[in-house]
Amino acid sequence: MTREQLSNLAQSIDPANAEYILGSRDIEEKRAWSEKSKYKEMNEEEIEKIIRDYDRLNLTPANAKVGDGATVVYYTDRHAGTIVKVTKATITIRRDKAIRDPNFKPEWIPGGFSAVCLNSNDQKWSYEPDLKGALTTLHWSRRYNRYGQPGNLTASKGRHEHYDYNF
Repeated sequence: MTREQLSNLAQSIDPANAEYILGSRDIEEKRAWSEKSKYKEMNEEEIEKIIRDYDRLNLTPANAKVGDGATVVYYTDRHAGTIVKVTKATITIRRDKAIRDPNFKPEWIPGGFSAVCLNSNDQKWSYEPDLKGALTTLHWSRRYNRYGQPGNLTASKGRHEHYDYNF
């Protein structure tokens, strides 16, 4: 698939996010690999599926809306919140009150600095608005094709609270 074909496909499937789709390193790597691969059709079908799912999975200036859920991603911890302000270059997320499911019980084994939580990824949370929640403003990064920068704070679409017990 040529870059022009990818551009046309992105424009036809998701015109609002086409610019961000074309900036995705993931999609560009798959596109370049598909040109060299003997499984060209299978790779092109995979690229089309990624494009169809792009809006649902990725937070971009084209789809960030006040009132939508978003997550501020710290290294391994994540704080769920609500988008309270959107500008051309930034979003502001207010942290929600996250309530961990009382049925979740961390499972520990000795190791690491003191112990290792085996089921950290099984956490489930419910959310309530918190009008006094901390505000975080993140800038859109053309370089990284996302809000924020890897290694610093970033934002993802939807509410996904996570506490990493292993750090």
